[in-house]
Amino acid sequence: MKKTTVDIIMAAGIAAALLLSGFRGFAAECERVQNEVLRLHIPANSDSKHDQEIKLRLRDYVLKQYGTRLSCENDIEQAIAQTEALLPEIEADCNEFLANEGVNYTAKAELTEMYFTTRTYEEVTLPAGTYTALRITLGSGEGKNWWCVMFPPLCVPTACVQPTNQLPDVMVNANQNEGVKIEFALFEFVKWLLGGCK
Repeated sequence: MKKTTVDIIMAAGIAAALLLSGFRGFAAECERVQNEVLRLHIPANSDSKHDQEIKLRLRDYVLKQYGTRLSCENDIEQAIAQTEALLPEIEADCNEFLANEGVNYTAKAELTEMYFTTRTYEEVTLPAGTYTALRITLGSGEGKNWWCVMFPPLCVPTACVQPTNQLPDVMVNANQNEGVKIEFALFEFVKWLLGGCK
């Protein structure tokens, strides 16, 4: 009986080692994506229908005003630097927009590092992890949020970004591939084990 238990443990260990060795390259790609993406995150003031509509209208306004300006930088460092320089302008424009909408709250724009779970936007799936994000908090920020990727551009079409700035192929159409979905789930679980979701 003891020998059978030992055999099972050894087999499980070998299987885990094989799984993790093949998973290592995928995890490296996930880590690389986190360092090459600038996300846009807009939490609404509340979950009321009106506040959610305001969030979506402000989203459209921000993408129209700043989408091309931020996505046309040469690399992620320049995109982040440009975003940081534009923060006062972005916040002022958002507050003017909210005032014109007649709401009794304001917006706060900041560049921050924040944790995201694995999320899919149209045909692209981004792995769980900590990303740099332009966060525009509306009022209390307690409502459902909207997110996208400003660089490389997923929110707005542009011909500015070079192919070297595109996301890895494994991130594209991942929601169509069950094997990749499992790898994303495993990656998120490993990040959770390591305290990545704190």
